[in-house]
Amino acid sequence: MFNLMHELFKDKDTGVFTFSAFSLCHIIYLLLIIGGIILVIFLYKNKTQEAKTKLITTTVTIAFALYIADFFLMPFATGTIDIGKLPFHLCTLMSVMCFVVRHNKKMGVFKTAFTLLGLIGGLMYITYPAGVAQADGYSYRIVQTVIYHGLMIAQGVFALVFDDLDLSWKNFKYDVIAVLAVAVWAYIGNTLYSGSNFWLSYENDFNWFFVKHDGLYLIDDEKDAFIAPLMSVSSVLAISALLRLIAIKLKSLFVKEQVLEAEKEA
Repeated sequence: MFNLMHELFKDKDTGVFTFSAFSLCHIIYLLLIIGGIILVIFLYKNKTQEAKTKLITTTVTIAFALYIADFFLMPFATGTIDIGKLPFHLCTLMSVMCFVVRHNKKMGVFKTAFTLLGLIGGLMYITYPAGVAQADGYSYRIVQTVIYHGLMIAQGVFALVFDDLDLSWKNFKYDVIAVLAVAVWAYIGNTLYSGSNFWLSYENDFNWFFVKHDGLYLIDDEKDAFIAPLMSVSSVLAISALLRLIAIKLKSLFVKEQVLEAEKEA
């Protein structure tokens, strides 16, 4: 049975449709994600707010289910469980947190923060998927990566477009709390799972959320320990603030256009 499943899920290697950063395969998948999101927005734009909220929750739930299922399916693809996919990175952790916040009202104040962070994590990874080894674009590992990150992007875009978030600047403090918490959580993961200790030994030097080294490993190690956490936290918060600003401005323009149309009809 394992051999049958391995044949189904293992990486293909025909060289016809190879996925790597900025390859034709990568660009096609990016266009499919963008096109799919636009199509769904078009289909739901005139539906009730309840239907739109259900769409966002369903998107988050499917992404979370794919993330959990991957731990059971990846051994068929690679022969082992990739510990690097534990929820310590932004895109993996937010799958869990977006799901939790959508089903736990006590954490409702963090809904906007987690939704935006999930969007940012998905965008960062799918735009530059450096961590994905080359394989044919229809291999399980590639398809799972594209669909999962595409869904994390989609849930954030849907939430922004369908007014499901609190974009007021007073709410931004929860973004700050969330990002700092992610940085601390990632630091714990990096400390536990990097190097060797009395019960674990890994070849990998884990750098979840890039709080241990800068993402491109360009900075000297002695300085990196201080600069990397600051870079990660500040850059993600800057992107989150920018998303809020763009969304607020676009909604303001849309409201003005509606007012002008109403005045013309009057």
